[in-house]
Amino acid sequence: MKSIIIAIGLGGWCMHAYAQEQMPDTVLNRTVVVENQYNPEVMDAFKINVLPEVEEPAVPKRHIDYATSLRPFSAWSFTPMQAMTSDEKQPEAPRGYARAAYGTGNNVDARLSYLWDISRRDCLGFSASLYGRDGDIPSAVPGADDWKSRFYRTDITLDYRHEFRKVSLGVGGTFASQVFNYMPVGGEPEEESFVPGRQRYTMGEGYVRLASVAGELPVDFSFQTGLRSFSSAHDMYLMGHGSENIVHTLGFVSGAINEEQRIGIGFAMDNLIHDIDQTDYTLLRLNPHYTFDNGRVQLRAGMHVDAQFGHDGRLMVSPDVKLDFLFADTYRLYVHATGGTELNDFRRLNGLSPYGIPLGQMQTTYTPVDLQAGLKGAPIPGLGFRLYGGYRVVKDEIFHLPYVLEGHYPYAYVGFAQEKATVGYGGAGLAYQYKDWIDMTLKGVYSHWDVKEGMEALLFLKPEFALDASARAKVYKGLWVKAQYRFEKRAEGEGPESAEEVNDLSLSAGYGFFNRLDVFAKVDNLLNRTYLTETGYPVQGVNVMAGVSVRF
Repeated sequence: MKSIIIAIGLGGWCMHAYAQEQMPDTVLNRTVVVENQYNPEVMDAFKINVLPEVEEPAVPKRHIDYATSLRPFSAWSFTPMQAMTSDEKQPEAPRGYARAAYGTGNNVDARLSYLWDISRRDCLGFSASLYGRDGDIPSAVPGADDWKSRFYRTDITLDYRHEFRKVSLGVGGTFASQVFNYMPVGGEPEEESFVPGRQRYTMGEGYVRLASVAGELPVDFSFQTGLRSFSSAHDMYLMGHGSENIVHTLGFVSGAINEEQRIGIGFAMDNLIHDIDQTDYTLLRLNPHYTFDNGRVQLRAGMHVDAQFGHDGRLMVSPDVKLDFLFADTYRLYVHATGGTELNDFRRLNGLSPYGIPLGQMQTTYTPVDLQAGLKGAPIPGLGFRLYGGYRVVKDEIFHLPYVLEGHYPYAYVGFAQEKATVGYGGAGLAYQYKDWIDMTLKGVYSHWDVKEGMEALLFLKPEFALDASARAKVYKGLWVKAQYRFEKRAEGEGPESAEEVNDLSLSAGYGFFNRLDVFAKVDNLLNRTYLTETGYPVQGVNVMAGVSVRF
């Protein structure tokens, strides 16, 4: 079952609390992105973020960016599908994008987005999506009946921006409704082990943002604040039902010492308020930093200083140090020491698994240190590689624990548990691209997880080795085909035998007309394997989707 990502920032131009720069933003300089990633395996993604992406230090530049890569329309984007277009890159993205797809198991995906320049200084972004499924899913437990699964999610996002001479003002909001059912468990409502057969989550956010226009003030800044809400309609095991409201504030201030050096501080504050049996608390995060970039040496020297007030209040400090050395024009050697905290609110838990049920109030996940070193390079045009390795320590890491209630359906619900964990990891990646005719990637990562003795069962769904491969080729002008494969071996630990390896193959094809209209089709889980995804629920069997998309 696919993780539903709940983004912490909203709007196409929302600034991250730990941003290193104030991106250029005028009507001409604004990045125009209207397409989103498309993957017809609607709710069956299983990838887990073993490693954080390496952030490339960059110096703000005033330039025109016509969206030559596929990125979300806005930070509030839940679409679990990878954009299928006749060309992976386009020189100028149209302002509007729409698509509709339907497949077996009543899989459906629809999206509409538009970026409207009302005037030279006013811009309005709109996005709406619907995706989900309603069909039988084979059980990952031998001999168990198929599960009649239903999951649908609707999202609507608005973001308005007005640009003054030196600052810009933005307001916006989003609304999401998510309806789904759990595996059947039976029982009576008064029983402690009772789990409702259905659930409905309602999520919303409204915000206001004030930011400087790049280059117009001595310092760059961004400040955003708003209210987030997350509510459940039906009682959840050990928690009941109710809502969680968060006053979410974030921003940054930075200034240039000279052309090569900058200093700044990022900040974020979340005030959590509950009307259920949960303790209210506040998490404050600060990220002072210094950056240096002379074109060959890139340095970021900073730290994360996070303080939690209430609910096991504590001070959490971790490094934010990154050193990159560029040589021979196309090679980069880097050493990074990072860390930080992750707020485990209901939004994030829903992103990890919509079926997950906390076994108590969750603690903030704290990473004291994540050490990583690597080498990236491009020996010849079109060919690139990456080698890396590292070691990470995490306190209150989240683990998924599928539970079998005695006398009921196997894996009736998924519990969230927390424990300290360490992981040593290493990986490699290779990519090759020749014009728009062929694009191939191959990457793998090995992770050695370690928890304290007696807690090995927590590793039930953690990946030990993961391999991803994909190849896309243009067969003829406008016609393309693509193959994707993923293999994942789970970490060894005490757990049910049904936690089998992930072995997934998908094929897709599409044809474009007039560089505006595309028709596509995709077959997922072609090997028809049955296994539990990282969410703790089983994957769909073989499923097919077909649809059409248009840019306007």
